[in-house]
Amino acid sequence: MIRDSGPPPAHPAISPGLARALVDRQLPGLAHLEIGERFDGWDMVVYRLGEDLSLRLPRVEQAVGSLARETHLLGTVGATWDFPHPRIVESGVGQDGYPWPWALVSWLPGRAADATPLDASSGAALGRAFAQVHSPAGPDAWFNPEQSITLCERAENLEWALRRLASAEGPGGERLDLGAVGDVWDEALDAPAPRDVVWSHADPHGSNLLGVDGAFAGIIDWGKMAGCERAVDLSFLYTAMPAAGVDDAVAAYLDATGCDDPGLEARMRGIAVAKCASWAVLDRPLNVMMAWRGFSELGVLAA
Repeated sequence: MIRDSGPPPAHPAISPGLARALVDRQLPGLAHLEIGERFDGWDMVVYRLGEDLSLRLPRVEQAVGSLARETHLLGTVGATWDFPHPRIVESGVGQDGYPWPWALVSWLPGRAADATPLDASSGAALGRAFAQVHSPAGPDAWFNPEQSITLCERAENLEWALRRLASAEGPGGERLDLGAVGDVWDEALDAPAPRDVVWSHADPHGSNLLGVDGAFAGIIDWGKMAGCERAVDLSFLYTAMPAAGVDDAVAAYLDATGCDDPGLEARMRGIAVAKCASWAVLDRPLNVMMAWRGFSELGVLAA
């Protein structure tokens, strides 16, 4: 059941001073580079380092495994990807009261698509990117408890969220057409089941998709990468670009993979509507905004 309200507090030792000390002591060849802006995600704190690098520090102990997984998978599963994504440059260890490993990572320029959605013309590039990510995942692939699940396992949370949204309005006064939501969900449940499990980003919402002037510029934050069905990653796109771009992403994805998955698009829409419903009831304005954007692109708003 996904009913969170916000990220946990970061470790109190994390500060610009700590970032400076980590670089100066463990990466002395980079000590001349300036520590820049701080960004707080759910699992990681990121500090810019000069123009082309960044530090990734787990905010909480539970995120240490995410960093280890990201480091390993970007170097193995992601070794041949040619779309823009962060690359692990060095790994570091805790010091000065900070207890966990951290990483030096390449910096990708661009603006997150949460507040600045991608243009529809980005869809094909994203479809091709996901086609590269979605290599077969073996039985030992990590199970993401939010995304490596079946449609039926999403039903309880969807029903709970829809009860709260029945009389709610979106940021611009939008209302849901609950009948249309039900139709999308029923079509997803009736669709042919997925035929395989593939490596997936498993969290490519707008905060993890980058754009430059509306064009696709990269995918970041790979710590939740897991074995999922093909529709999961593609479903997130409804919250980050127009529906026409999602259609182009699917077309490019199918062309690149040649996969035979007749239920893909219906399941995509079902997962998307479930994800949007979960986000729309959170106390996080960016998630709420993306959720209602997704509802609009899915065509489930009341007239």
